[in-house]
Amino acid sequence: MASCRLRRAPRGASGYDPSVTCTDCPRRCALRGPASFCGVDRPGRIHWRGVTLLEEHEISPTYEIYFTGCSLRCRFCTMAAAVAHPTEGEWLEPQALAAQIAAPSVPPFRAISLVGGDPSVHLPYVRALVPALRQRFPGVPLVFNTHLYFGPETADWVTRTFDHVVGDLHFWTPDCAARIGGARDYPAVARSSAEIIARGQTALILRVLALPGHIECCAEPSLRWASGLPRTHVHAMTHYTPADRARTDPVLGRQLTPAEIARVRAIDARRPATAPLPWTRPRNAEHRDPPAPLEIDRAGRVVAPLVTGALLPLLASLEPELSPRLYYLQGLCYLKGTRNSEVTHAC
Repeated sequence: MASCRLRRAPRGASGYDPSVTCTDCPRRCALRGPASFCGVDRPGRIHWRGVTLLEEHEISPTYEIYFTGCSLRCRFCTMAAAVAHPTEGEWLEPQALAAQIAAPSVPPFRAISLVGGDPSVHLPYVRALVPALRQRFPGVPLVFNTHLYFGPETADWVTRTFDHVVGDLHFWTPDCAARIGGARDYPAVARSSAEIIARGQTALILRVLALPGHIECCAEPSLRWASGLPRTHVHAMTHYTPADRARTDPVLGRQLTPAEIARVRAIDARRPATAPLPWTRPRNAEHRDPPAPLEIDRAGRVVAPLVTGALLPLLASLEPELSPRLYYLQGLCYLKGTRNSEVTHAC
């Protein structure tokens, strides 16, 4: 399918000046490019892109652009391939990418989301892409989906540039952030970024993914703190399923217990009900979705990292029989039913 063909950028091509210290994240690597922590050799490399259905209902379905590379190393990363291979993937000029998103074969969506990895390690490209998307899709909301590990200048630019920010507050304590995410300063940096964005012009959806064994130290204080942010929809997520290196981790290698879920839900600052964004256009038979993976892990769980319109009928057919073993790694927990290619979901 034309929408999912990958065109490799020439090796050695770089959007960075390798002689300049990088300031895109707090690590401030001495050299940009492959020698840096994120390893991004050319801003704008894309691991996967297409319309997905299981993000928050305000923005779903959304056209998601998964960039390669990341400034964290979370053991439970659901996009580990994008992080592990930052120099591989598709690269298109911003205007060309916007044109492909507008192709008639692309299914309808409510928003366009920049994801990763993390889009914050692709800022030179993102700054050029935003005007191209605004020109091609006037009135369609743009979403910056991020782990919030960047400085105040970037946070201020993000809140002035995007319509929505979906931020993940992964850890509360420096020890947990260092052990699981590889960044001891992450909690302070991420909370500072969230505060700047919450005070800004954009709508903030702040996710707190509850991790097994980290309810008291991370999930509970994160949720209580987040509930005090202005103009913020807090999304407490209890759907955690081990991915990547977490599958063999003695603490992270399991799902939440019923008791852990109950503790999170007891203090869950529920997001207020808000209306979904309008569709860009109705779906029809000519629309085509890119391939989306299904995984079966060692525990026999059927895991869907991404859910597209083409995959949805298959998942709906599997749901009655495999419900106890069918898991979704995006922002929501499970399918409850389908109607006209839309998803009714709960968490």
